[in-house]
Amino acid sequence: MAPEMYSLIAVFVAAVAFVVYRSLIGAHEYRKFHGTMLVNCPENQQTVAVDVASARAALTAMFGKEYVELNQCTRWPEKEDCDQGCLRDIQAAPEQHSVWGIATRWYEGRTCVYCHRTIAPLSHLDHPPALISFDGKIVEWKGVQPERLPDTLSAAQPVCWNCSVIEGFRREHPELVTDRCREH
Repeated sequence: MAPEMYSLIAVFVAAVAFVVYRSLIGAHEYRKFHGTMLVNCPENQQTVAVDVASARAALTAMFGKEYVELNQCTRWPEKEDCDQGCLRDIQAAPEQHSVWGIATRWYEGRTCVYCHRTIAPLSHLDHPPALISFDGKIVEWKGVQPERLPDTLSAAQPVCWNCSVIEGFRREHPELVTDRCREH
């Protein structure tokens, strides 16, 4: 091969490596800001649920810039023109504000109140665990309004997915359940 061909291949490989590298940076930025986040609103100090424009953050990161903005907030549309001061907290520690991260940390090391088995780590590909809320109802943690999650978790008890299905059925259809262990 001619030296020009080697130079052309080297330039092509370098360009591909650069694009892959920048794509990885964008993917990291997307994962960092993806999903609902909880933060205290600087204006009223109440917990609000926000969504960061993670696709835009990823795209700008691919071009070597940092640009983070809100895509949605539970105080919108009334306060849509706020200065988005809550972003400073999110940028400083996004994993601390992620609803998924908050739930993951809460379930970590806990056992189901019914079967006493350790609750498996949260997974996007598996059945979500539930909880017994302060009013005694069994609900999936994903069913709790995000801005109410911290208060709900502070008074809740963990329930594995299997037990949430069983106990839900037991509560909904007690006439169909024969509990041999409880009869004796």
